[in-house]
Amino acid sequence: MLFNKVNLRSFINQNCALCQLHHCDTSGLCEACHADLPWLLNPCQHCALPLNLSCNPSQGLCPTCRRGDSAYDRIRAAFQYQFPMNSLLPQIKYHQNPVALGWLSEVFARWLISDLETPPQALAYVPMRPWRALLRGFNQSELLCRALSQKLDIPVLEGALKKIRSTPRQMTLDAEARQRNLLNAFYAQGELPRHVALIDDICTTGSTAEAIAQALKMAGCEVVEVWVLARTPQPRHLDE
Repeated sequence: MLFNKVNLRSFINQNCALCQLHHCDTSGLCEACHADLPWLLNPCQHCALPLNLSCNPSQGLCPTCRRGDSAYDRIRAAFQYQFPMNSLLPQIKYHQNPVALGWLSEVFARWLISDLETPPQALAYVPMRPWRALLRGFNQSELLCRALSQKLDIPVLEGALKKIRSTPRQMTLDAEARQRNLLNAFYAQGELPRHVALIDDICTTGSTAEAIAQALKMAGCEVVEVWVLARTPQPRHLDE
């Protein structure tokens, strides 16, 4: 893949992918830039929404997750959707520039290894309708998923998950409309493993995660985690 080839070169006696000032390590970043990334340090232990002071730290859950239930079992997010993530991820998705996914997948994989207790049996990615993938040139969730598969030695769930109807872009909708927009939009089939992790770049309201987790569980999965690079702190105003 393009981003793997480019970033493989950048890891060898090259400068940091962000500051361009200091030599990088095998993650593609220098030590200072790695430390300055907007790490998500106080997430809800279910939906990964950044917790504020009003949340009870002993429970580790946001108010919504204390009250309700969801099809997914947990969302894991490495970063808050702040600079440079709120610049890099739209560049990847909307400006056909996936190169940064090389070092992002390396940093994400290292974080996951340190955070995981029981690895899933397979990884899945958020599917796109074929015509939309053709217009964009790639599916960023698939690129990230396949990179993580190689780094974590976990197979990709091939062909089991599909998006079966076109939907308006989530970024144009509020939280309630996002949920309605994705109702019955995804379908899973085949003999699925018990434990699957769904890979995506950004989570805002969790509506995509919820819709796909429902489809996977209806098809036989028992545990569905969601792994995303970034979690937005203000769900109603940022792209998912």
